[in-house]
Amino acid sequence: MKTPTFATLLCLPLPLLATERDDALKLPDVLISASRQVESRTATSAANTVFTRTDIDRLQPTSVTDLLTRVPGVQVAPTGGRGSLPGIFIRGTKAAQSLVLVDGVRIANATSGDSGLQFLDVDQIERIEVLRGSRSAVYGSDAIGGGIQIFTPRSNGPG
Repeated sequence: MKTPTFATLLCLPLPLLATERDDALKLPDVLISASRQVESRTATSAANTVFTRTDIDRLQPTSVTDLLTRVPGVQVAPTGGRGSLPGIFIRGTKAAQSLVLVDGVRIANATSGDSGLQFLDVDQIERIEVLRGSRSAVYGSDAIGGGIQIFTPRSNGPG
């Protein structure tokens, strides 16, 4: 019978330490948009869908509207060919009643209320949170059907 060498005994706990370290570095699954505060996705009362950068890379959508077609309760109706203004309908409401925020700023057209999502590059998006159902008490009359919050990567400032 062979006795374990000192090097073998030293290498045993390394995989255990690596998994513990990885678990400690993972952030909890949070939702920022539902009540304008950070909260757990399971603790919020809003029906929600979150796409992280990992999800976006895995699904490989061609556009933001392509990604939004994968959300239950969200319909995207293009009004023409590529690059045309998409109509986003959350739970059957009008496009003007669906709030779209990019880094917390509304991007709705002042006259029609439609959002110009066709100009956003899906490669420049870090996270998308989609809230289905009325959020008008929190965000105003734009969010009767729900809201879409798009987060872009943060910059560290000039080079």
